[in-house]
Amino acid sequence: MILTLLLAILVGLFFILRWRIDTRYAAQRVGGAAIVLILVTLGTSVLIRQVPGEPCEIALGTAGSPEAVAECIEEQGLDENVLAQYGTWSKQVLIDSDLGYAFYKNKEPLSDTIKQRLPRTAFLFLYSQLIALFLAVPLGIWSAYQAGKASRKIPIWALGVIVLPLYIIAEFMLGWLLTSVLAVAFIMPVLIFNFFRGGVGGDTTVNFSAFVLLSMPVFVIGETLRYAFAVERDVYQLTGYAPLSDGIFEHIKSIWLPAVVLGLAATPVYLRLLRADMIQNLQQDFVSVAKAKGMSNTHILLRHVLRPSTVTLMTVLGLNIAQLVNGAIVVEFIFDFDGMGGYLIEAVARQEFFAVQTIVALVAIIFVVTNMIIDALYNVVDPRVKAAEG
Repeated sequence: MILTLLLAILVGLFFILRWRIDTRYAAQRVGGAAIVLILVTLGTSVLIRQVPGEPCEIALGTAGSPEAVAECIEEQGLDENVLAQYGTWSKQVLIDSDLGYAFYKNKEPLSDTIKQRLPRTAFLFLYSQLIALFLAVPLGIWSAYQAGKASRKIPIWALGVIVLPLYIIAEFMLGWLLTSVLAVAFIMPVLIFNFFRGGVGGDTTVNFSAFVLLSMPVFVIGETLRYAFAVERDVYQLTGYAPLSDGIFEHIKSIWLPAVVLGLAATPVYLRLLRADMIQNLQQDFVSVAKAKGMSNTHILLRHVLRPSTVTLMTVLGLNIAQLVNGAIVVEFIFDFDGMGGYLIEAVARQEFFAVQTIVALVAIIFVVTNMIIDALYNVVDPRVKAAEG
């Protein structure tokens, strides 16, 4: 069943790519995807077995006798070489449609764990990327438009009039200590940097703030917001994940803060890349032609400049999946969010070889399929891509 489903996905992607691009390119991409899946899972199988320790001894604990450990090793096939174990796992997953079980959890089927945890991480990914795009796209467009032009700057005294009420509100909501930390980390560097420029320029402020946010690790953002909204003010309840079946309000209530943390971590990456690409496009000849035709700046930005820059943004979205997995592991740990990231750490710590391989294979499939779909959408956004591929 799983093998049939995987083949159906690859065949479907082949026809999508063939429809949007051409047969040869589609065959190359699908064939490359299959090779990537094999290499990733095989590499994971080899690397995870280099971790010191014996998984059966970890699972059985101090109560496990040598006979019980030996029986566990034989039952799991851990006495075979790496390639033999990989072949057994591949046959078990692809042909027998059996994902195995976690033998340190009373042999709980791995398929049940994935069904329970995968939707949580999937929704976390989805909401975080929507938040990141919601922040990055308009700020990136505006920052690119303001770059290199003599835009009006906000005087320091006027900015103080704006910031002071916000600081008072933030102090009431978050507490004076956390508000002071945030002010020192974000507001003060921008003010100092722009003080000698006679005011605060829009592009400089956005770009510098994105740089500061980009330099902050995910766990710093997560712990800061967790303390602010879950500890100091009890705005976010650390009660675990609520599925959509419990109602959309309860669902959003249970996931919004982890999604904000992961979204804020991705925002500066998208913002800076979109800004840089749009600045480059603004210097192209077609922009001058559009201005000569009397087109408005808004029309030029959204119609002629943003569209080709979207290709770059889509590429980063696809490649950022690996970084999302890393961020999800940290975020799920901070907020006690039982998703796939947390389970992957548990499986690695307990040396659940087959479980780790299955989870990594699942992530690899999502990564490959997402990037192939993005490939198919490139020439929908920018028809010049199809001409270049041809």
